[in-house]
Amino acid sequence: MQHFTRLVLIATLLITSAFSIKVTASEKISVTSSPQTARIYVDGVQMGTGKVIVKVAKGACVTVEVKLEGYIQETRTYCDKKGVTEPPSSDYVQLQEDESYTSSIESNIANTEIQINVNRAKSKEDAWKDIIGVVLEKFDVLENSDEKAGYLRTSWVGMSFKSNTIRIRFIVKQSSESPLVYRVKFVSEASGRSATPYNADEQYRPFNRILKKYDGFLDELTTKLKN
Repeated sequence: MQHFTRLVLIATLLITSAFSIKVTASEKISVTSSPQTARIYVDGVQMGTGKVIVKVAKGACVTVEVKLEGYIQETRTYCDKKGVTEPPSSDYVQLQEDESYTSSIESNIANTEIQINVNRAKSKEDAWKDIIGVVLEKFDVLENSDEKAGYLRTSWVGMSFKSNTIRIRFIVKQSSESPLVYRVKFVSEASGRSATPYNADEQYRPFNRILKKYDGFLDELTTKLKN
């Protein structure tokens, strides 16, 4: 009888041990990111950069997000539930470059009104011709153009990328007749999604970057009006 009891006890310990190993393996996932500077979030809370140990409670799921400016965000969901594939003991997350960043530049002129004082020797008519000429080199369509009021607004233009859509328009407002002064603004916005229609205003947010093709545009306009 003692021998039988001992065998039962040993069998119980072995089963318990095996179960514990399984639970431990499924509860902890080593998540590594590339680049190493990527931020790793677990259920919305930043837990570290480059590499973190993610714990999954029995019967629960966690959401892991890996983020880095200039790269496309990656999201993983790990669960320790019956009927759901067990999470791996480790996971390697390779972020892909975001082309909307490599095709644009950070700019302090994005979404900021800039004042341009026109050369006093230049007439309003000539100044307006300069404005129209420079703007039409980069923007195909003028949505509104009123020389008398000194107001111009282009239609939206932009580019769509794998994970983002950028739209840009240019606005000119005359703020003073004498001396002649204009205030101009590059409106730059992004949706965070691919192929967003340019007229879907509610889906766009201010973007502190401008597409590279417009780099130098404002300098050219300023030079024209000041000379």
